[in-house]
Amino acid sequence: MRQVFLYSDLTDTFEENSRPFVVAAGGGSARIALGMSGAPGWERHLPRYRDPWLHLGAAEVVPLVPVGGVLPAEALAELARCTGVFIGGGDTRVYRALYAQGEAAAIIRRRHAEGIPYAGLSAGALIAPEVATVWGDQFTTRTNTVQLRGADDGCGAELETGSGLGLIGGLLVEPHFSERGGFPRLVAAMERTKVRVGVGLDDSICVEVRDGRLLHVCGRGRAYLLVQRRSAGFSLRVLEPGSEVTVSE
Repeated sequence: MRQVFLYSDLTDTFEENSRPFVVAAGGGSARIALGMSGAPGWERHLPRYRDPWLHLGAAEVVPLVPVGGVLPAEALAELARCTGVFIGGGDTRVYRALYAQGEAAAIIRRRHAEGIPYAGLSAGALIAPEVATVWGDQFTTRTNTVQLRGADDGCGAELETGSGLGLIGGLLVEPHFSERGGFPRLVAAMERTKVRVGVGLDDSICVEVRDGRLLHVCGRGRAYLLVQRRSAGFSLRVLEPGSEVTVSE
């Protein structure tokens, strides 16, 4: 079974929501590689990820920290031998360049194909699918301009999408869905990319994607399944914790 865990934020449910990821990564023998951006002050964020996993029994958490915007050889080696990969949150453009492109991406894809679970929070969740929403809070069509929410940038930049890791096909992700009003950005990204299925994540929710199609929801709050109909319009399904649903492209 191939497992991808999608998180929105580091809330008070993060430890409990991390339990299935830690179990999938090996439980007491889990060796988790934590992908960081290396932004100034990254060290103060490390315990918020690491401590819940260690409390759940993981054996080791190894932070991957770029040097000069590049992952050093030892970080790539850690990716190659870890039992679980977790990519953190921050500037999606930076995380995409570090972990969804180049040698690191190839290692993550290979390890995931071998059965190693992947998890991502915010930016790490955004880059997990084949197509990622990368940046921007404005969507312009031939006849209209829509000001979007759901992003930190708030800079009037045009919506930017691009290739992700490809661990999930036919699906787009939008974190902070209720908290930042992510609905219009997810709709715009789906319209831009022609991806038919989108998942919005509330901050205290985790959505586990099993074998690319089965979604399992846990945590507190809700997830939102948005499907672009082949005829016209969208359908929306609200997913409560405990829900399981199979999606198709």
